Amino acid sequence: MPNHWFKNPRALVVAPVLAIMALAAVACGAAATATPVPTVAPTEAPAAEAMPEPTAMPEAMAEPDSSMEKEPETMAMSEMADVVPIPDHVANFYGDVVYGGTLRINYEDPLEHANAWGAGSGVTDRYRMPTGALLVMENPYDAGGPIIPDLAKNWELADGLDGITFNFREGVTWHNGDAFTCEDARFSFETMRSGEGITASYMQSRLANVDTFSCIDDQTFQMDFAGPSGESVLLLPLANRRAQIFNKAWFEAGGEEAMFQDVSVGLGPFMWRADQQVGIDTQYFDKNPNYYFPGLPYVDELVINGILDESTQQATQLAHQTDWHWVRNWGQYQSYVDHEQIVTVIRATRGNFRLWINNRNAPFDNVKVRQAVAMAIDRKAGILVLQDGHGAAGGFGYAPGSPWELSMEQRCSVPGWCVSDDMEATRAEARAILEGEGFDFEKTYSFTVESDAQVQARATFLQEQLRLVGIQTDFDLVETIAYRTQESEGTWGDLKPGNDTVTADDPNAGVAAYLRCDSEGNDWTPPATNCDQAIVSLLDQAQTELDPAKRLDLAHQIEIAAMNQYSSFPVYWEQEAVSFWPEVNGYSHFPAPNGSFLKFMHLWIDPADEDNSDNAGQISGVPGGA
Repeated sequence: MPNHWFKNPRALVVAPVLAIMALAAVACGAAATATPVPTVAPTEAPAAEAMPEPTAMPEAMAEPDSSMEKEPETMAMSEMADVVPIPDHVANFYGDVVYGGTLRINYEDPLEHANAWGAGSGVTDRYRMPTGALLVMENPYDAGGPIIPDLAKNWELADGLDGITFNFREGVTWHNGDAFTCEDARFSFETMRSGEGITASYMQSRLANVDTFSCIDDQTFQMDFAGPSGESVLLLPLANRRAQIFNKAWFEAGGEEAMFQDVSVGLGPFMWRADQQVGIDTQYFDKNPNYYFPGLPYVDELVINGILDESTQQATQLAHQTDWHWVRNWGQYQSYVDHEQIVTVIRATRGNFRLWINNRNAPFDNVKVRQAVAMAIDRKAGILVLQDGHGAAGGFGYAPGSPWELSMEQRCSVPGWCVSDDMEATRAEARAILEGEGFDFEKTYSFTVESDAQVQARATFLQEQLRLVGIQTDFDLVETIAYRTQESEGTWGDLKPGNDTVTADDPNAGVAAYLRCDSEGNDWTPPATNCDQAIVSLLDQAQTELDPAKRLDLAHQIEIAAMNQYSSFPVYWEQEAVSFWPEVNGYSHFPAPNGSFLKFMHLWIDPADEDNSDNAGQISGVPGGA
């Protein structure tokens, strides 16, 4: 690989972009092959001297979203930027862009497969985001800002707000040299919507309002919708990290097996290096010299390391064998904060640790039993024990601090949903409910748990909480691919923990994934056996409601209806962090471990900063941080 370094005066300018109502997105997973062990000994995180108080989400997140008061954008989009502009506050923090070098990513799971379309997980995103492309994307520097172009250079809404037309960039080629055409996009979205040939289409429910996909010509793509929708409703699902466009000829030749095993045919900023195999836990990607954003990416080489063991993750980062680490273990976080050079940044996320209760299995088909299970979990203790206080309790669908968040009064209107200040009394009440419903305390119930160290630790906490009210459970540890299959088929046991993300502050682009009958993310009901048609009706209303205040009211009705089912609930909403060495420049913190920043095209390496310690340990100065 070339390893040339040269300064380039920042020529990226902010192009005018019409304001779009949009709150951008956000998940994780895996297990499989042996992970290479670094040459350093694992380093234990310093033990905490005392348990901290739960940390609420940053107050800044609670500011009202002014876009909620605006009319939906209906104007034709002007010509968009040909670059992803670096905002002034990011440029001022990092300085001039440097080209060249290698960026090494420290990721938390083995890189077992790449099928983001039919068996999506955080692992698949690590393969597909750097190599793939979307119609439109979130701004990597501003997760809550307007959606920006990706393959589509601009777009225009139909006069009746029941359709949208995208104009593609000219001259775009696949990594194998074939020309990209509209037919690739049309076929991709038809496959996502139908799920034909895919194990479980992640995007199917998110495209529920689309009637037809069509190509006007090779460069012009049209979507027609069942009814009028605001621009944010139309664009948010299309910016989802799994709405990636794939090569039609490649898919027809290789089918879903190619999605699992072949990353060679993409459109994105990085190209999967030849002579590799999916499933090896170090994957190499080279700069795409023909990427359609001029001047991007900045580094010549991207290396992604899948490391399952948390002590090995930490040891590898501290030994400077990796450069950038998304941190979900708070012992790791403290070791990075205490380091004399490593930079850290933290903020609230849209991610949550969620308990699913199977409403198809007796006795959990009884809503009172599910309510008692929810009441039995000490959420304050969960935040303290599992997050070192870095988290917050909230409602079903929207993170604390979100402008869509339910008020405390609304949350507490649902019996047992408020966080208890007296868990002994609450557990006694939960036990009494179970006894009144004839719950069998002699039986042992199944707890389906993904074979992942972090998920197992969280599940163990829940198991102990349930034991305190007399509910006995046994773990059924399931490897990731089988676990995803059980989720998609609805064949998991009585209880199931999971790390989930509400990808947008919006009823259809966000919580609908958990509630629609045809959603692969609806772990309560597939294949639609127990579907709540009242909730689906509300989602349909929200899909076509253009008045922001009415859509927000519908969002709250949907959320409260889901809370009253008690079939799943967030034990807590997370805060997460990133650590990186000082030569890594350009990073702006995103509110989830996925999104446009996972293209890694906007990060650069500046060797002049290798010995810098000016920003070590800081959590507030890095752009995007709390």
